[in-house]
Amino acid sequence: MTQSPARAGVPPDALELLGEKGGAERALTAALASFQEQVQAVPSLDLAAVVEAAKPAFASGIAFSAQLVDVRGRHKLRVIVMHAGGAEVTSEEWADEVDDLLQAAGWMLAMLLGIPLAKQARPVEAETAEVKGLAVVRVLDAAAGPGPSKEEDTAPVVDGDVALEPLTPQEIEATHQRILALPQAGRQALTKAFREHFQVPRNARSIGDRITQHQHAAFIDHFLEECEEQGRGGAAAPVAP
Repeated sequence: MTQSPARAGVPPDALELLGEKGGAERALTAALASFQEQVQAVPSLDLAAVVEAAKPAFASGIAFSAQLVDVRGRHKLRVIVMHAGGAEVTSEEWADEVDDLLQAAGWMLAMLLGIPLAKQARPVEAETAEVKGLAVVRVLDAAAGPGPSKEEDTAPVVDGDVALEPLTPQEIEATHQRILALPQAGRQALTKAFREHFQVPRNARSIGDRITQHQHAAFIDHFLEECEEQGRGGAAAPVAP
Protein backbone atom coordinates (compact mmCIF):
# COMPACT_ATOMS: atom_id res chain seq x y z
CA MET A 1 0.00 0.00 0.00
CA THR A 2 1.33 3.43 -0.94
CA GLN A 3 1.38 6.17 1.69
CA SER A 4 0.33 9.66 0.70
CA PRO A 5 3.15 12.26 0.80
CA ALA A 6 1.34 14.16 3.57
CA ARG A 7 1.43 11.09 5.83
CA ALA A 8 4.78 9.62 4.85
CA GLY A 9 7.19 9.53 7.76
CA VAL A 10 4.56 10.66 10.30
CA PRO A 11 4.23 8.32 13.29
CA PRO A 12 0.82 6.61 13.44
CA ASP A 13 0.22 7.83 16.99
CA ALA A 14 0.79 11.44 15.87
CA LEU A 15 -1.73 11.02 13.06
CA GLU A 16 -4.20 9.57 15.52
CA LEU A 17 -3.76 12.54 17.86
CA LEU A 18 -4.24 14.97 14.98
CA GLY A 19 -7.40 13.16 13.96
CA GLU A 20 -8.75 13.27 17.50
CA LYS A 21 -7.97 16.98 17.81
CA GLY A 22 -9.71 17.74 14.52
CA GLY A 23 -12.75 15.74 15.57
CA ALA A 24 -12.91 17.51 18.93
CA GLU A 25 -12.71 20.93 17.28
CA ARG A 26 -15.47 20.03 14.83
CA ALA A 27 -17.64 18.84 17.72
CA LEU A 28 -17.13 22.13 19.56
CA THR A 29 -17.91 24.12 16.41
CA ALA A 30 -21.09 22.12 15.82
CA ALA A 31 -22.21 22.58 19.43
CA LEU A 32 -21.60 26.34 19.27
CA ALA A 33 -23.42 26.64 15.94
CA SER A 34 -26.42 24.78 17.33
CA PHE A 35 -26.45 26.98 20.43
CA GLN A 36 -26.12 30.22 18.46
CA GLU A 37 -29.19 29.33 16.39
CA GLN A 38 -31.37 29.50 19.49
CA VAL A 39 -29.59 31.90 21.85
CA GLN A 40 -31.44 35.02 22.94
CA ALA A 41 -29.85 38.44 23.37
CA VAL A 42 -28.93 39.29 26.97
CA PRO A 43 -30.03 42.52 28.67
CA SER A 44 -26.55 43.06 30.12
CA LEU A 45 -23.07 41.56 30.00
CA ASP A 46 -23.05 40.79 33.70
CA LEU A 47 -21.66 37.28 34.23
CA ALA A 48 -24.89 36.06 35.82
CA ALA A 49 -26.98 37.19 32.82
CA VAL A 50 -24.57 35.61 30.34
CA VAL A 51 -24.46 32.32 32.27
CA GLU A 52 -28.27 32.23 32.34
CA ALA A 53 -28.39 32.71 28.55
CA ALA A 54 -25.71 30.04 28.09
CA LYS A 55 -27.69 27.23 29.78
CA PRO A 56 -28.64 25.58 26.45
CA ALA A 57 -24.92 25.43 25.61
CA PHE A 58 -24.15 23.79 28.94
CA ALA A 59 -26.82 21.19 28.23
CA SER A 60 -25.03 20.26 24.98
CA GLY A 61 -21.68 19.43 26.56
CA ILE A 62 -20.15 22.90 26.81
CA ALA A 63 -18.69 24.24 30.05
CA PHE A 64 -16.62 27.26 31.03
CA SER A 65 -14.18 28.39 33.68
CA ALA A 66 -13.03 31.86 34.74
CA GLN A 67 -9.83 32.16 36.71
CA LEU A 68 -7.05 34.56 37.66
CA VAL A 69 -3.68 33.37 36.40
CA ASP A 70 -0.38 34.73 37.69
CA VAL A 71 1.93 35.84 34.88
CA ARG A 72 5.25 36.99 36.31
CA GLY A 73 3.64 38.73 39.23
CA ARG A 74 0.76 40.17 37.23
CA HIS A 75 -2.70 38.62 37.05
CA LYS A 76 -4.66 37.74 33.95
CA LEU A 77 -8.35 37.00 33.82
CA ARG A 78 -8.69 33.85 31.73
CA VAL A 79 -12.04 32.56 30.50
CA ILE A 80 -12.06 29.11 28.90
CA VAL A 81 -14.96 27.54 27.01
CA MET A 82 -14.59 23.75 26.93
CA HIS A 83 -16.45 20.97 25.16
CA ALA A 84 -16.94 17.39 26.32
CA GLY A 85 -15.10 16.26 23.19
CA GLY A 86 -11.86 17.83 24.45
CA ALA A 87 -11.59 21.08 22.45
CA GLU A 88 -11.53 24.51 24.07
CA VAL A 89 -11.28 28.21 23.24
CA THR A 90 -9.79 30.88 25.49
CA SER A 91 -9.96 34.63 26.02
CA GLU A 92 -7.66 36.62 28.30
CA GLU A 93 -7.47 40.16 29.69
CA TRP A 94 -5.12 41.75 32.21
CA ALA A 95 -7.01 41.86 35.52
CA ASP A 96 -5.66 45.30 36.43
CA GLU A 97 -6.98 46.76 33.16
CA VAL A 98 -10.65 46.03 33.82
CA ASP A 99 -12.89 47.83 36.29
CA ASP A 100 -15.12 44.89 37.19
CA LEU A 101 -13.85 41.30 36.96
CA LEU A 102 -17.35 39.78 36.88
CA GLN A 103 -18.45 42.16 34.14
CA ALA A 104 -15.27 41.45 32.17
CA ALA A 105 -15.75 37.69 32.59
CA GLY A 106 -19.31 38.13 31.35
CA TRP A 107 -18.46 39.84 28.09
CA MET A 108 -15.49 37.54 27.48
CA LEU A 109 -17.76 34.52 27.86
CA ALA A 110 -20.39 36.17 25.65
CA MET A 111 -17.77 36.77 22.93
CA LEU A 112 -16.57 33.15 23.04
CA LEU A 113 -20.08 31.69 22.92
CA GLY A 114 -21.51 34.24 20.48
CA ILE A 115 -24.19 35.59 22.83
CA PRO A 116 -25.52 38.94 21.56
CA LEU A 117 -26.29 42.00 23.65
CA ALA A 118 -29.76 43.50 23.36
CA LYS A 119 -29.51 46.84 21.56
CA GLN A 120 -31.57 48.70 24.13
CA ALA A 121 -29.22 47.44 26.84
CA ARG A 122 -26.21 49.28 25.47
CA PRO A 123 -25.18 51.86 28.11
CA VAL A 124 -25.16 55.51 27.03
CA GLU A 125 -21.96 56.15 28.96
CA ALA A 126 -20.12 53.40 27.11
CA GLU A 127 -21.35 54.64 23.74
CA THR A 128 -20.25 58.21 24.49
CA ALA A 129 -16.83 57.11 25.65
CA GLU A 130 -16.41 54.94 22.57
CA VAL A 131 -17.31 57.73 20.15
CA LYS A 132 -14.83 60.07 21.83
CA GLY A 133 -12.12 57.44 21.97
CA LEU A 134 -12.25 56.19 18.39
CA ALA A 135 -9.79 57.60 15.91
CA VAL A 136 -11.19 59.83 13.19
CA VAL A 137 -11.95 57.84 10.06
CA ARG A 138 -11.54 59.39 6.66
CA VAL A 139 -12.91 57.86 3.46
CA LEU A 140 -10.42 57.84 0.61
CA ASP A 141 -11.18 60.38 -2.09
CA ALA A 142 -11.51 58.55 -5.42
CA ALA A 143 -10.74 61.75 -7.31
CA ALA A 144 -7.35 62.16 -5.66
CA GLY A 145 -5.61 59.61 -7.85
CA PRO A 146 -6.00 56.58 -10.12
CA GLY A 147 -8.94 54.30 -9.50
CA PRO A 148 -8.48 52.61 -6.08
CA SER A 149 -9.26 49.01 -5.42
CA LYS A 150 -12.47 48.03 -3.64
CA GLU A 151 -10.61 47.47 -0.38
CA GLU A 152 -8.88 50.87 -0.59
CA ASP A 153 -12.17 52.56 -1.39
CA THR A 154 -13.97 51.23 1.66
CA ALA A 155 -11.34 50.63 4.35
CA PRO A 156 -10.97 53.35 7.00
CA VAL A 157 -7.85 55.51 6.99
CA VAL A 158 -6.46 56.39 10.41
CA ASP A 159 -3.50 58.58 11.26
CA GLY A 160 -0.46 56.33 11.63
CA ASP A 161 0.45 57.51 15.13
CA VAL A 162 -3.13 57.32 16.41
CA ALA A 163 -3.80 53.96 14.75
CA LEU A 164 -1.28 52.08 16.89
CA GLU A 165 -2.24 53.69 20.19
CA PRO A 166 -3.82 51.21 22.62
CA LEU A 167 -7.49 51.38 23.49
CA THR A 168 -8.51 51.82 27.10
CA PRO A 169 -10.31 48.91 28.78
CA GLN A 170 -13.52 50.95 28.62
CA GLU A 171 -13.13 51.49 24.87
CA ILE A 172 -12.43 47.80 24.31
CA GLU A 173 -15.50 46.79 26.29
CA ALA A 174 -17.68 49.34 24.45
CA THR A 175 -16.46 47.97 21.10
CA HIS A 176 -17.21 44.40 22.21
CA GLN A 177 -20.71 45.47 23.20
CA ARG A 178 -21.32 46.98 19.76
CA ILE A 179 -20.25 43.72 18.13
CA LEU A 180 -22.47 41.65 20.42
CA ALA A 181 -25.43 43.89 19.57
CA LEU A 182 -25.20 42.75 15.92
CA PRO A 183 -27.36 39.92 14.61
CA GLN A 184 -25.49 36.65 14.10
CA ALA A 185 -25.04 37.18 10.34
CA GLY A 186 -23.60 40.63 10.96
CA ARG A 187 -21.16 39.33 13.58
CA GLN A 188 -19.99 36.61 11.20
CA ALA A 189 -19.46 39.12 8.38
CA LEU A 190 -17.57 41.48 10.68
CA THR A 191 -15.41 38.67 12.05
CA LYS A 192 -14.51 37.52 8.53
CA ALA A 193 -13.67 41.05 7.39
CA PHE A 194 -11.61 41.79 10.51
CA ARG A 195 -9.64 38.55 10.15
CA GLU A 196 -8.86 39.27 6.51
CA HIS A 197 -7.95 42.93 7.04
CA PHE A 198 -5.68 42.40 10.06
CA GLN A 199 -4.46 38.94 8.98
CA VAL A 200 -5.62 37.18 12.14
CA PRO A 201 -4.22 33.62 12.25
CA ARG A 202 -6.74 30.96 11.28
CA ASN A 203 -6.17 29.08 14.53
CA ALA A 204 -7.38 32.10 16.55
CA ARG A 205 -10.96 31.20 17.48
CA SER A 206 -12.04 34.74 18.44
CA ILE A 207 -11.20 38.31 17.44
CA GLY A 208 -12.22 39.60 20.87
CA ASP A 209 -8.69 39.67 22.29
CA ARG A 210 -7.35 41.13 19.02
CA ILE A 211 -9.22 44.40 19.46
CA THR A 212 -6.54 46.40 21.24
CA GLN A 213 -5.67 49.45 19.10
CA HIS A 214 -7.47 52.46 17.67
CA GLN A 215 -7.10 51.07 14.14
CA HIS A 216 -9.12 48.02 15.21
CA ALA A 217 -11.91 50.12 16.72
CA ALA A 218 -11.92 52.45 13.70
CA PHE A 219 -12.27 49.50 11.33
CA ILE A 220 -15.17 48.09 13.33
CA ASP A 221 -16.83 51.51 13.59
CA HIS A 222 -16.58 51.97 9.81
CA PHE A 223 -18.03 48.50 9.21
CA LEU A 224 -20.97 49.17 11.50
CA GLU A 225 -21.65 52.52 9.83
CA GLU A 226 -21.81 50.79 6.44
CA CYS A 227 -24.16 48.15 7.87
CA GLU A 228 -26.47 50.88 9.16
CA GLU A 229 -26.40 52.77 5.85
CA GLN A 230 -27.13 49.66 3.80
CA GLY A 231 -29.79 48.62 6.30
CA ARG A 232 -31.58 51.94 5.81
CA GLY A 233 -31.35 51.41 2.07
CA GLY A 234 -32.81 47.90 2.35
CA ALA A 235 -29.58 46.16 1.26
CA ALA A 236 -27.86 43.24 2.94
CA ALA A 237 -24.97 43.85 5.30
CA PRO A 238 -21.60 44.09 3.51
CA VAL A 239 -19.41 41.01 3.52
CA ALA A 240 -16.24 43.07 3.84
CA PRO A 241 -15.91 46.74 4.79
